Amino acid sequence: MSTLFAFIAGISLVLIAMSWEVGIRHFWDLPAFLIVAGGTASAMFICFPLPQIMRVFGVLRQIFRADDAGPGSIIALFVRLSFKARQQSLLSLEEDMKRIENRYIKQGLEMVIDGHPGHLIREVLETELDFVQVRHRKGEHIFRTAGKLAPAFGLMGTVIGLVQMLLGLADASAAGSNATEVLARGMAVALMTTFYGILLSNLFFAPIAEKLHVKTDEEHLNTQVAIEGILMLQSGVNPRIIERKLNSYLSPQQRVKVYDEYLKRQRTATP
Repeated sequence: MSTLFAFIAGISLVLIAMSWEVGIRHFWDLPAFLIVAGGTASAMFICFPLPQIMRVFGVLRQIFRADDAGPGSIIALFVRLSFKARQQSLLSLEEDMKRIENRYIKQGLEMVIDGHPGHLIREVLETELDFVQVRHRKGEHIFRTAGKLAPAFGLMGTVIGLVQMLLGLADASAAGSNATEVLARGMAVALMTTFYGILLSNLFFAPIAEKLHVKTDEEHLNTQVAIEGILMLQSGVNPRIIERKLNSYLSPQQRVKVYDEYLKRQRTATP
């Protein structure tokens, strides 16, 4: 939600600034936009295979998706599951597994319940995580490349506009027209392509690439915490140790203390 709000706020501020003195219509030039947008799109299709570019739209949805449960919530989940597994058994976690949305945790718990060895569980989950990251990095790379290309095509459009302006200036001088007016109008049009390139790069492509990078790092941390939690749960590690070990992945400000709360609940529930 914050990402969508930031996009809307950024676009609104730019539009307000554009309309403050001369009006938005003076900032629209179709040929300039076609040079930047069309040139960037064409270069992207040259750089990347078509299926890879089409998959970007699926990756793009992630930046507007609500944030997944953070590592603190994952730690609290494994502390609770550890209490239950020690009181009953690992098989009792099957109902909990069905209610869990995180696919890594669900897949790991399923393998634990099925009795697979810990080294195999780690190998499967880490392999899946590695390839998910590869797919996400591809999407990030596409947007980062577009962010580099758009200003370059904006500069190209400016050069084209300057050439056209100088030719028009020469024709105006030969015809005895107002050369200053021709120069001012031509310069304004020539700079439009630079404006479009900078706008697309810095308000869309570069922020999206950075957001995907942050999302990938967050998913990697959450999955690492989940993998360690699953393996300690399988080994029957004490819930307090699980909490301490998983908290070591987090900064002091992010760490959670849920063991004492669950222990207090257990004592209160015991007649």
